[in-house]
Amino acid sequence: MFPFVDLYLPLRTHFGPLHGPEAQLPWWPIFGPDRAFEILVGAVVVQQTRWEVVEAAMQRLIAAEMLNPPALAHADPAAIVAHIRPAAFYSQKAEGLRQIAQHLCTHYAGSMAQMLAQPTATLRPELLALPRIGPETCDVVLLYAGAHPIFVIDEYTRRLFERIWPQPHAAKPIWRTPYEKLRTLIEDQIQAPIIHGMERRDFYADFHAQINEVCVRYCRSRPRCDGPPARRIYSVQAGRESYLASDAACPLREMCGWYKNQKGTC
Repeated sequence: MFPFVDLYLPLRTHFGPLHGPEAQLPWWPIFGPDRAFEILVGAVVVQQTRWEVVEAAMQRLIAAEMLNPPALAHADPAAIVAHIRPAAFYSQKAEGLRQIAQHLCTHYAGSMAQMLAQPTATLRPELLALPRIGPETCDVVLLYAGAHPIFVIDEYTRRLFERIWPQPHAAKPIWRTPYEKLRTLIEDQIQAPIIHGMERRDFYADFHAQINEVCVRYCRSRPRCDGPPARRIYSVQAGRESYLASDAACPLREMCGWYKNQKGTC
């Protein structure tokens, strides 16, 4: 058993609520009127791409009146490429987005809300069958666009957990096991509401956001355990500059197995 809640609580104390009604800003920056579809498109474009590039692409698509299912469904892939470049694999993503939009228009009259209203067990296989949507992208869409209670596993999650709870002698550390096995392990250990009656979906969303934030700021490829946090401002939305003046250490430093093994140096 891994004490995931014990990991979450100091993150929430340090960063504050990042998702949900108590958050000062929506953790996933939104610029257009169709929040759910914007999350889906952003989740595809962000694959192996920095968020700064994705955000600029979203704004270009909005300015061109293309960030909606009918427009993307009928767009020339070259026109989509022009707006999402220099995202990685922009040609494949452009064609994938066009096909996803066509699926929405054909089966749901272009309505993300209608598609997301389905049960998780029905919707997840449907999303996974669409181009450019693997397990991580699928679960991001389910959780953040549709409020489905499903935990997202990304590289930040694996990195953080294997540093907090290292398994140096394991032939295959659990944090490097296949996506579905790790997702199930985590979800099985998080069943009840966690804080002040939080819904499981809200806990999953905020926990994932907290993990991403601590990895952007501290638990980087070259860790900053003793601070200061990275000064990166990844969104142009107002209020994203709060770390520029911070010299605080990582809030997980004292419970981090990797940090302890380094004898207090990072």
